[in-house]
Amino acid sequence: MRYAIFSDIHNETRALLKVLRHAREHSVEGYFCLGDVGVDDCVALVREAGAPAVFGNWEVSGWPHLSPENQAWALGLPPFRKEANFWLTHATPLWPAHLKSLADLNAKRRNVPLSPLFPYLHFECPALWEIMGNLTGAGMPLLFHGHTHRQMAWRFTADNHLQKLSHSCITLRPGDTLVVGVGSVGRPEDGPGAAYAIYDDTLKQVELVRV
Repeated sequence: MRYAIFSDIHNETRALLKVLRHAREHSVEGYFCLGDVGVDDCVALVREAGAPAVFGNWEVSGWPHLSPENQAWALGLPPFRKEANFWLTHATPLWPAHLKSLADLNAKRRNVPLSPLFPYLHFECPALWEIMGNLTGAGMPLLFHGHTHRQMAWRFTADNHLQKLSHSCITLRPGDTLVVGVGSVGRPEDGPGAAYAIYDDTLKQVELVRV
């Protein structure tokens, strides 16, 4: 199956429309959204696409600006999702077990520091190593994230080497663990064009796409 995985729309409705059209034209069968969606028009497109989503830092502060229906949608979003062969999150999959939704986080905001929950993974840092250790320990070879507004990936090889990857097509090899930043639909910080990823779980290939 081919999946379109996108993040960080930030109110850019036209950019999201271009990404969704490009994905349809390239035989995508499923969609995932990794948060920071923005205004109601963008939320409507995500929901119309049938894209399971996670919340990002924009939803943490911006959910009150949505319509009542979309507020309920945002408050019900989880911080990460676990599919059979890959995980998805806005910034990190390592969340306290009692925070299962944005509503849970809102109820406990005074007792939960946010900065460790929204790390930037485009450079080597303790959070990246902690995530890699968690993935390898769980036998999970692939994580998709947003938040950095950059397309790039880290590969932790079977012989314990960490490699930074930026080429457009990445193949998941046996024994590898990949942490993939899908880029930003709106306001990318690594060049022009709306960015997202296509994952083919039959070929075990990630394509970093720019529209």
